[in-house]
Amino acid sequence: MHQHPKATEQRGGKRKTVEKRKLPDEQQPQNQHQHQHRQRKISELLSSSPSHHRDHQYPSSPKRFRASSPTSVQTDDTPISPTKMYSFSKSDSKVNNVLGQKAPATAQRPNTFTPHTGAKRLVVKNLRSGPRLNQDTYFDKIWGQLAVALDAVFDGGKPAASLEELYKGAENVCRQGRAAVLAKKLQDKCKTYICDNLQQSLLTKAKTSSDVDTLQAVVDAWATWNSKLVTIRWIFYYLDQSFLLHSKEYPVINEMGLIHFQSLIFLDAELKEKILRGSCNLIAGDRTSEGLKQQAESDLLRKSIALFHDLGVYSRHFEPLFLQESESYFKSWSEKEASSQYLANYAENSHRLIQQELTRCELYALTQSTQQSLTVLLDDHLVRDKQAILLAESDLLGLMTTENKHALEQIYSLLERLRLGSQLKTCFGKYIEEQGSTIIFDPERESEMVARLLEFKEQLDHTWAGSFHKDEALGHTLREAFESFMNKSKKTESNWGTDNSKTGEMIAKYVDILLKGGLKVIGKQADDSGLADEDTEINRQLDKVLELFRFVHGKAVFEAFYKNDLARRLLMGRSASDDAEKSMLARLKTECGSNFTHNLEAMFRDMDLARDEMTSYNSYQSQRRHRLGLDLNVSVLSSAAWPTYPDVTVRIPPDIAKATSDFEQYYHTKHKGRKLHWKHQLAHCQLRSRFDKGNKEIVVSSFQAIVLLLFNDVAEGETLTYVQIKEACGLSDRELTRTLQSLACAKYRVLLKKPKGKDVNETDVFSFNAGFQDQKMRIKINQVQLKETKEENKTTHERVAADRHYETQAAIVRIMKSRKLITHAELVAEVIKATRSRGVLEPAEIKKNIEKLIEKDYMEREEGNKYSYLA
Repeated sequence: MHQHPKATEQRGGKRKTVEKRKLPDEQQPQNQHQHQHRQRKISELLSSSPSHHRDHQYPSSPKRFRASSPTSVQTDDTPISPTKMYSFSKSDSKVNNVLGQKAPATAQRPNTFTPHTGAKRLVVKNLRSGPRLNQDTYFDKIWGQLAVALDAVFDGGKPAASLEELYKGAENVCRQGRAAVLAKKLQDKCKTYICDNLQQSLLTKAKTSSDVDTLQAVVDAWATWNSKLVTIRWIFYYLDQSFLLHSKEYPVINEMGLIHFQSLIFLDAELKEKILRGSCNLIAGDRTSEGLKQQAESDLLRKSIALFHDLGVYSRHFEPLFLQESESYFKSWSEKEASSQYLANYAENSHRLIQQELTRCELYALTQSTQQSLTVLLDDHLVRDKQAILLAESDLLGLMTTENKHALEQIYSLLERLRLGSQLKTCFGKYIEEQGSTIIFDPERESEMVARLLEFKEQLDHTWAGSFHKDEALGHTLREAFESFMNKSKKTESNWGTDNSKTGEMIAKYVDILLKGGLKVIGKQADDSGLADEDTEINRQLDKVLELFRFVHGKAVFEAFYKNDLARRLLMGRSASDDAEKSMLARLKTECGSNFTHNLEAMFRDMDLARDEMTSYNSYQSQRRHRLGLDLNVSVLSSAAWPTYPDVTVRIPPDIAKATSDFEQYYHTKHKGRKLHWKHQLAHCQLRSRFDKGNKEIVVSSFQAIVLLLFNDVAEGETLTYVQIKEACGLSDRELTRTLQSLACAKYRVLLKKPKGKDVNETDVFSFNAGFQDQKMRIKINQVQLKETKEENKTTHERVAADRHYETQAAIVRIMKSRKLITHAELVAEVIKATRSRGVLEPAEIKKNIEKLIEKDYMEREEGNKYSYLA
């Protein structure tokens, strides 16, 4: 590969060194004749006289070579033609292919050429310069050409001279040091054109045109002027980059054109007002219609905003007027909408307006500052000034009642723009309490109370999550309001005149229905695959019920009714799932503690012990010779853990009496000192019955079995009167009536009654229904005698109320014993705190119990509304 030779070039007192290196051996010329010819040529060049070059003219350029020798050389001042300034002879360029110019030799060099001796230094000096150019004459000539070209550009045509020639002329002028003069002339030329042509034509048009038309003319003039600036910058590119770019006095060409257009066109008093009004009119037209009427207007608005950005007048001139017009529009719009529209429509339209304004900011490149200012104006006029309308209680209650979640979400979103969403809590809480109280104290739909409460709670949760975006303050309001109405008490017939909350009773009954009936009761169907996980669904429903249970303060009522229902389910084997029973018990233990579930857990333990006891008894029976003629299953329970059941007088059949007596002897032998009390009203039996159309197995209660067994001793076709049945079984009228109704008047009528009817009277006659038929082999007749009666409910409520009074009095005595002296307010607060786990007491009830304790001399009144303890 060839290496460039090295030589020294002196330019303006500085030297540039170019090294001439020796060729590698494998690249040396192989022809000796060629070496000698090249050596001869170099020698002739080095030995040539300086006068040999005098007739050649060099351009007057800053890059000319200057003679470094002290010899004075005469120069010719004749100007050089621009077309010959950079022309070189072919022979010269061949001689010196490194420098690209002919450089006369300064001294004689030997005509020997020794390429193998290493690098040599070759000093080339220009011994004379060309004739000096008259710069003033040349500048006038070049500017004349440039001025003609600018006039052609301003007129919308093309310059006569080529752009390259014009560019070279401007460059040469700059290289001669006349750049400042050229920049001044260019600036004056452009200013004159804008002032005499563009400004005058636009002013003339503005006098007879509308604001929008004037804006259109200015936008078009700016686009035309920008296109002309492109051509001007092409011509004066060297001036723009070498001088104007670093000048503090003169701006670059594009900036110069912008400044002139801004000062002479936009800032003209008459044009400025019409330009800004025209842009505001376009925006006003967009606001009052569905959109810009024509695509041309949309483009014009976009171009006008771009014009304001380009001229740098957006923030100072356009934005203040735009915000002023926007504020006036928002104010009038909000007043009109608020007075003529429904609250839901106002919220919907307000959101639409906000979205349109923000979209317009993005679509037409309005700045972030403008967008933020618009947002503040929108919030002030649509939300802050209309806060009373957005929080109108009647309208909000109507939306909540109709479950208009979309409208509520729109209203909340508007308020939340100013962090006012929590202001809805007053209306939200009132709605919850009103609707909840209606459900609680609806006597006609009392049995549906819990189902309706669950549905109401689910609706509120969806509203809170979807419409109110899970606002923490509103969520707290939801819980407080729900807790408030859930614990309201009213002395009605349903709670037998007590202060007990009805919700505790109804929740316990709903849980009883769930645990007895399973999926059949809650109405859940199998999924698409045909499979339904009953335990999972029951647990999900129990979790929902437990959410209601958490709001209940008087948990003593729930405990009493739940205990009764659990006892029936365990004794009658009516639980749909043992796992569900234990799962509910675990939930109650977590919520209320081990003291609350102590008796309930004892009931499960008793059932386990009873099964073990029966296993032992059956083993004992298998070893005896004389066995009983029936299968007996006895559940031995501890009276402390289970509910108290009254003794019911009944004559049991001899076979059953013999079996129970046998078990009692066995039990006393095994457990000495214990006494058994038989509760026959809780027993149930399975009878094998023979009918004309097939035998059946009938599952009935003990009272039903006793009545049916009476007909074994009655001949076919004979009857028993009501009085005969009562004398034979010894049941009271209430129990006997309900029992006969279940056997002769219900779905499965294994007995026939005369006369027919749903009611049982003492004059009725009963007979065995030999023609009874049913598709099922095993029939379960509803156990009417175990259904809760009004008397049982009354007893439960009264017992809970009495226990509540005892607990309150015990708490008062404990507090007085520890404090000795206490004020009334402090005592009430301490009692409420001490009994909170069993439910929140009303101050009036606490005061009644204080009076009772004063009568019993446990405490006495002191001055200052205080009480003292009497030991």
